[in-house]
Amino acid sequence: MDIPWYQQAAALDQLRLFGRAIQGIAPYEIVIEPDFSQCPGGCCNFEKRRITVNPILFHASDKEQYLLTKALLVHEAGHRRHTIPTRLPEIVLEIANILEDERVEVQMCEEFLGLRWLVHRLAQRFYDESGPIDVTSTRPNTVVEYFLQLRWATRIGRPVKGALSPINAQRWEAIKSLVLASWHADTSTIVDAHAATIVNILGLNESNDLRRLIQFTSATQGSTANV
Repeated sequence: MDIPWYQQAAALDQLRLFGRAIQGIAPYEIVIEPDFSQCPGGCCNFEKRRITVNPILFHASDKEQYLLTKALLVHEAGHRRHTIPTRLPEIVLEIANILEDERVEVQMCEEFLGLRWLVHRLAQRFYDESGPIDVTSTRPNTVVEYFLQLRWATRIGRPVKGALSPINAQRWEAIKSLVLASWHADTSTIVDAHAATIVNILGLNESNDLRRLIQFTSATQGSTANV
């Protein structure tokens, strides 16, 4: 029986070496975890000093999964290098995570020109798998879905799929400057503040289910950032 590529020693060694090299000084441990119950996407744990990524997050060829795993390691290394772990109200945390994801990828692209193609590849994959924005929706959560997809679309030079309803278009105009500013903020602390303002403007609350949007983003909860 053939051993899956993500269990082969050579591939694991290459990924671990790559994941440690792009972190900088005192790199975290790299764990390649294909069990979705243990790692649904990716995670940067600041307390345990560990980065974990799932190599089979996407249904693709072995080669493509390998490259996308490297891209996930770039993303998590971005959190390791640039995210300041904080504790926030859950709803603020979720919005901050979406915004911070783009900021750390921008930082990694600026610092490592040779890694830009991997970040682009990851954005392309997420964009391809995302559905269109529901133009009939009046729920503020749809605005969050919009700017989540917008970051992928912007990176690969494509339009957002679908469109916002008139009321959500107005909501988007009210927070647009905060979203764009977060993508290029100097620190994640600034992003956290913008996220709190966005939550207030959109009127988001704990009953608004954003969890389905977080499967492709990072969720920083005090000491942990998860894709």
